[in-house]
Amino acid sequence: MPGPSLAELARTALARAAAATVSESGAFTASGPRAAGGGDRVPVRDRADGSPLLLAAAGSLLEQRLTSCPDAVSVSVPASAPFAALRITGTAREVARDQTAGITACAVAVRSVGLVRGATAVAPCAEIPVEAYHAAAPDPLWRVAPGILHHLEHGHMAELTSCVRAHGLVQADWVVPRGLDRYGLELIVLDDEGTAAVRLSFPDGPVSSLEEVPASIRAVLTCRCRSRAEPGPGPSRPCEPS
Repeated sequence: MPGPSLAELARTALARAAAATVSESGAFTASGPRAAGGGDRVPVRDRADGSPLLLAAAGSLLEQRLTSCPDAVSVSVPASAPFAALRITGTAREVARDQTAGITACAVAVRSVGLVRGATAVAPCAEIPVEAYHAAAPDPLWRVAPGILHHLEHGHMAELTSCVRAHGLVQADWVVPRGLDRYGLELIVLDDEGTAAVRLSFPDGPVSSLEEVPASIRAVLTCRCRSRAEPGPGPSRPCEPS
């Protein structure tokens, strides 16, 4: 089934990251990258072309390394399964300084991009061409996906199970929503034989917003029902389209 490319997954991982671990390129410990600045993480933002923007504290060791070291640095942020992290290497340069906030913004010129399957330097890595990474864009649903997935898992498990059974997995006992993107839903299906990762694609997808999802599906994704996992008095309400 169609799904996001590796470049799209990488751009989405950086877009949703609040902080990154920064190290000298190739500097790793047994448990992962060794962070510069005494092991501190740094706030990160993504620029329009996908290059990381590191917001270092003014006067910190990390700021000194980013603004004065000509060598490449490695920027690591969490990624979605089956990957553990997105790792970008490149050279940093100062692009802005806010004296009032005490922040120095350093942009990283991307030299290499990879999605890592484990926490160590020797873990398998899916390399992504830099040109493809820059040409891609974050998934348009990344901001709303976590809330929708939580809602589906705790409020619509019966509907999801019935849906995958209707699509041929008649022995499905349990369904766990694992991902939502412009192509559709990614699910983990459990039955007597084990688990399987499956996709339910949006009709006429991929979409660029929730408004393009068919109304019958969008009503379930965006309804305001009270899930069983959410606290509060009173019985669950029926689904109401947003």
